[in-house]
Amino acid sequence: MDSWEVLKKAKNENWALGAFNAGNLEILKAIVEAGKICQTPLIVETSAGEASHFGMKNFLDVVENFREETGLPILTNFDHGPGLEECQAAIEVGYNLVHFDGSSLPYEENVKITKALVELAHQRGILVEGEIDKIIGDSSYHEELVESVQARADYTDPAKAADFVAQTGVDILAVFVGNIHGAYRGAKKLDLERLALIRQAVGSEVFFSLHGGSTIGEEDIKTAIRLGVVKINVNTELRLAYRQTLENVLRGSDEVAIYKIMPPVIAAVQKVVEEKIELFSHV
Repeated sequence: MDSWEVLKKAKNENWALGAFNAGNLEILKAIVEAGKICQTPLIVETSAGEASHFGMKNFLDVVENFREETGLPILTNFDHGPGLEECQAAIEVGYNLVHFDGSSLPYEENVKITKALVELAHQRGILVEGEIDKIIGDSSYHEELVESVQARADYTDPAKAADFVAQTGVDILAVFVGNIHGAYRGAKKLDLERLALIRQAVGSEVFFSLHGGSTIGEEDIKTAIRLGVVKINVNTELRLAYRQTLENVLRGSDEVAIYKIMPPVIAAVQKVVEEKIELFSHV
């Protein structure tokens, strides 16, 4: 499976792959089932915490089983890798994509580590995603107004993005144009003019990813895809669907067999994934 070809096809045809976090088997099953129904390529990913919970090799083995069963192009991504060691481990074990989040580091150190990971990953046909501006927030629900959170953030500077891409040779750039992590009061409004300037500055060969994909307005999503976003991360809405449905099931039942409790939970998560795939596919 050639990850670059899958992303290039999406970019050329003006659609994006959903990158869905899967911290356990039930969420992974929901994502894959949605992919089967929609018959579309997928990215399933684990954060460092999710990878620790699931086990990197366990996660990749289960995904490979699903690939064989479904015939779907399912790419795997190590999401927000916090350091060189963790990302090297993800490369060694065989993720298709590795995201190094060096946004909290001094710029030159971020460049140095990202460049080293690109060189290592490319030897194995693995793509690397880089991040230069901290995408704030976390994958949960917040009562704050989305605009007040966005106002505290430093968005991606086009010239800095161009320099970062030129120095590192990174394949995917995690742009930050208002796409904060988590769900808030109100829909997230993106700075699409800035996104267009970033595209103009870095050129057409680099792919863009959009983190914080939960609760971004539909028209902003579609415009972002037209401007070169090919990977849209969704996590919070999956977690909320999982937890809320599980709580409802447990309140209404004394069942203790987990495999009997989980079907409606899986169905709720699957519904969210299907809706996102539909949105990302029809621009």
